[in-house]
Amino acid sequence: MMIFWENIGFIRWPMAFAILWIVGLCLYSASQLFRPGAHASLRTKAWLDGILFWGAFTAVTGVLGSLVGIIVAFQSVERAGAVSPTLIAGGAKVALLSSALGFLALGAASLGWYLMQMRWRILRARAAG
Repeated sequence: MMIFWENIGFIRWPMAFAILWIVGLCLYSASQLFRPGAHASLRTKAWLDGILFWGAFTAVTGVLGSLVGIIVAFQSVERAGAVSPTLIAGGAKVALLSSALGFLALGAASLGWYLMQMRWRILRARAAG
């Protein structure tokens, strides 16, 4: 796991920040929506929408990290001259790790958002009568 973390490069820090926001928003929203006497407030809805925002931010950041990683890998190939295809494939693999992590975080954020959004809508429908 540590090698994976180090291979992502500098982009791991904004991604980690966004993932922490996703986890925090999910925990906070769940505590508001699944407590006894919960109701569908607009404040809770705003926090719910933040989950999707940070999920999308993580995915976009992951793609940015991949682009920068591929550019750096090709600059290294350009400087070295002739290199083996295995080396190029290894560089591309490492560059794509940040995209994979970003889309994994987006998927998890989307699932959490969907489940809590459904609970919010159920609470809202009950309040409407």
